[in-house]
Amino acid sequence: MLHTKRGLSVIASFALLALSSCSAGGSATATVEITDATIEWSACDGKDAPGAPFECATLEVPLDYVEPDLATIDIALVRIPADKEFDYQGILLTNPGGPGGSGFDFLVSAGEELQNEVGLYNFDLVGFDPRGVDRSGGLRCATDEELDRFSYLDYTPDNAEERKTIDEYESDDSTCESRIGPSIVHYSTANTARDMDKIREGMGVETLNFLGISYGTYLGGVYATLFPDRVSAMVLDGGYDPQGDTIEQEYATQARGFEDAFSNWIEWCESDELCDFQSDDVRKGWEVLYNQLDKKSLVSSAGRDVNHQALMTATISSLYSPSAWEYLGSAIALAKDGYPDFLLYMADLFNDRNEDGVYTTSQSSSYIIRCASGFERELPSDPVAFVKGLKDEFPWFYRDLEASDFDEPSCESVFEGKDLVKVSYSGDAPIVVVGGVNDPATPFRWSEELKSNMGSNSALVRFTGEGHGQILDSKCVGAIAEAAFVENEIPKSLKTCSPDEKVKRPTWWSNIPKAAQLGMMLDSGALNEAIELKDTDAYSEFSSVKEDAESVFKKISDAFKNAGYEESCDGETPPFYEPCFFTKGELDEFGFVLYSSDELDEYELSEPRGPVPANSTLIVFYYWP
Repeated sequence: MLHTKRGLSVIASFALLALSSCSAGGSATATVEITDATIEWSACDGKDAPGAPFECATLEVPLDYVEPDLATIDIALVRIPADKEFDYQGILLTNPGGPGGSGFDFLVSAGEELQNEVGLYNFDLVGFDPRGVDRSGGLRCATDEELDRFSYLDYTPDNAEERKTIDEYESDDSTCESRIGPSIVHYSTANTARDMDKIREGMGVETLNFLGISYGTYLGGVYATLFPDRVSAMVLDGGYDPQGDTIEQEYATQARGFEDAFSNWIEWCESDELCDFQSDDVRKGWEVLYNQLDKKSLVSSAGRDVNHQALMTATISSLYSPSAWEYLGSAIALAKDGYPDFLLYMADLFNDRNEDGVYTTSQSSSYIIRCASGFERELPSDPVAFVKGLKDEFPWFYRDLEASDFDEPSCESVFEGKDLVKVSYSGDAPIVVVGGVNDPATPFRWSEELKSNMGSNSALVRFTGEGHGQILDSKCVGAIAEAAFVENEIPKSLKTCSPDEKVKRPTWWSNIPKAAQLGMMLDSGALNEAIELKDTDAYSEFSSVKEDAESVFKKISDAFKNAGYEESCDGETPPFYEPCFFTKGELDEFGFVLYSSDELDEYELSEPRGPVPANSTLIVFYYWP
């Protein structure tokens, strides 16, 4: 079964600040009129369909734009309509990367946060599954059972079963073409860009705005190259530009990013008590576990083998965001003690395997889109020397790379002759490229290259923190994006954004009445993550008590009122969905929210899945500056 070559890195796929900017021309508040719109939006339906404010639609597009009257495919769309209280500024398409990532799922999970955090109320926010991805004719070169069997192949078999699995994998001569057909050549980035223009046309607007992340930045660059007069503004976050790299640069750029990120995680784990795998030599501990899992796999509670390849996959996945570092430490510590379920769960997330064993189309569609787009890498003239050089420079990332990995091209023969679209934008719309100096997946040099190909009215933003993709994790980046989309303004020169600082515990926090401090204190880090309350937005403390929410609210409300605080709520209804505030003087202002035991169960926040004791009420006090 041909899927992708082993050992070769791939691109994966997620408050206003004052900034120096220049006008990109045009009126930022001009109302955009909709003319001749043909896409019909309605309430989403089907399994797991999102409710309001989301609306769904499909758009029929040609499979082959050279022969558009032949076969067609349906593109699945989802949107958050623009807020009618704001002047309408058109559509803003989004793509989360991959290639092969679901733009439908991205908008459902992050769209409302984008609208609120980046101030995109003026726009129809539109997500779509690109052609060949999930709802848009999702492509599969392998069954779920095959993916389960082959996703974590052990290429150094230590027993008969591992040898049998390797033999089975390598003896399968089928290809994606033999399983799907020759039409896979039409699932290119260029054709996805043409689909985007059909979406623009179907929504009745002359130009579009675009937010692309990771591979999505290249997709945005291709659209701008093909349709330079139809761009309003773009923000390209985590820039990726595959053109112009030598074979050495192709294989070294991402490898260096992940090597550095792994070292940064090790340094954090050795110094921070939040890391459950903490020791004086975390790297050595990781290597010991890797070698142990190579020799003998652990078995998950579901009966699946968990080997060293699962450890590597879980580790790689966690390096995309520092918010996952703590989880990686916990997963490795549990695996060290013989409990591999959490480690396998993290690896499966990266491979887009759902808990029911069903995979999304991302692995197959990623391979097909890359090959159809001309991403195939050159084969080295001397594979032995080439691999030795990579292993010497990047011993962790390329630990399993072998010269035999270059025995044949990475793309099957049906893709021969597919040329990469070289990004070269000739328009004057405002373009912002965001690159992270510690981005493991799309290191900063790719953002620099993409910026240089995006025209004279483009700006480069340099993010100095960790992680991949920053628009929802950096207030500075979010403010620049808002200025680009809403005001058509971009930084005049290289702009540097530093990581957001955590909100500190206010000096007056100790004034909280003793009688309001109920129950058992809980870990704020885990709960902030669980309820999506960022510690860079607010300071918060959590506790749980085994009482019903109504009695908890009465005790806390009485305690604050007895201490002379004014209460913003009615004093009768527990603040489940709307916060209650207790204020006194010019400084003291405690935000207060409760989660009932039923809500905790619904959101899987109760033990054993979550961090809150079962049959409890969760108490949240926070300060939002």
